[in-house]
Amino acid sequence: MRRILLGTFVAIILILLSSASIMKEEHRAFASHKLEDMAKRLPLRDIPSVDTIMEVPEFIKGKAIVFNLNNNKVVHMGLSMFSRETKEMIGTDICNFLERYFLELLLLRDKTSIIRKLTEDHIELLLNGQKFGAENFSSLQEVMQNICMPVNFSLFHKDQHAEAVWMSVGMHLQMKFPLYRELIDGMDKKESDEGVYNLLRVAVCDSIYDADDDVSYENLVHKTGNVYVYKGETFMIKSLTSDRYYMEENGKYHLIFTPMYPEYSMNNLFLSYQNGAGKTLLVTHRQYGYFTPEFTIPLNNFLACFKNDFLVACHTGYNKQNELETIVVFKHKILNYIHLLRVHVNKEELFINSPVLKADFYSNIPQHYISSLLK
Repeated sequence: MRRILLGTFVAIILILLSSASIMKEEHRAFASHKLEDMAKRLPLRDIPSVDTIMEVPEFIKGKAIVFNLNNNKVVHMGLSMFSRETKEMIGTDICNFLERYFLELLLLRDKTSIIRKLTEDHIELLLNGQKFGAENFSSLQEVMQNICMPVNFSLFHKDQHAEAVWMSVGMHLQMKFPLYRELIDGMDKKESDEGVYNLLRVAVCDSIYDADDDVSYENLVHKTGNVYVYKGETFMIKSLTSDRYYMEENGKYHLIFTPMYPEYSMNNLFLSYQNGAGKTLLVTHRQYGYFTPEFTIPLNNFLACFKNDFLVACHTGYNKQNELETIVVFKHKILNYIHLLRVHVNKEELFINSPVLKADFYSNIPQHYISSLLK
């Protein structure tokens, strides 16, 4: 009798542990609560474990749903509307948002709920000039099913708003929406910070082959002696720029990385890949809720994570400990937010073999916060 009771008790414990494990896996399976909630409302038995485009005819006929995964998490889910090549050309963030948002609307099903969500998000959806909810535009599912190839797609930006337009036979569909991170990413600050952290952790082992463009004399401005500047953009304050510094040697111009010019050298490291090989960042990631994980990553791998969607500007000076300190700002090309990296190193250590540069990294912060962070 004792053996039976013991066996039953062990079985119950194993079931509870298994259930807890499954719940943990389910929680980790999605990059945001929004995606998890959307997946629960889809008529699917299983969520794909790899990048997948699949039709779900019991949900919507003639259209597919796309799933993108990263590090075993679903990081994007939506109504498949763009090819990978189109996303790279237009902008992955915006295309993913449009795909996800239309799937969100379709999951609501009834007209009243869709109108309420559009209003809450300050979005206008129009078909042939009529807003959603009008007599000739009351079924979003019908419209999405009837949009057929070929489709002419356009995207327009003006200040902090955008307009997406799809033109098909007899159909002119418009979506006007504001450009702010929470809407486009579909994540809160905590989830976005975790997403950036996971992106960087995965990128640690990537192979980086990016080469810098050659420059000619015509593109340079003489600064002093044999130092020249390739002028870039200025971000918010005069000293924060994407200017790169070159030296002339035997009629050729090379990016500066020499103890003769430590500040220019440090600055160049974050605006090019040429001298970043062998250099490592020891990063303290200052996330939402005072969570501060640390990790190491090759410098060029870190920079490559932001090369497509961000503009980079930086400024190098000396801190109170007389170390070289560089402020690096990664400004999103479309959305009104930045990532900020604050790096410091002793100037003698910068030029040794395989130096480690200590850095504080602030992700997903509004641009107006930069003034206080630069103090």
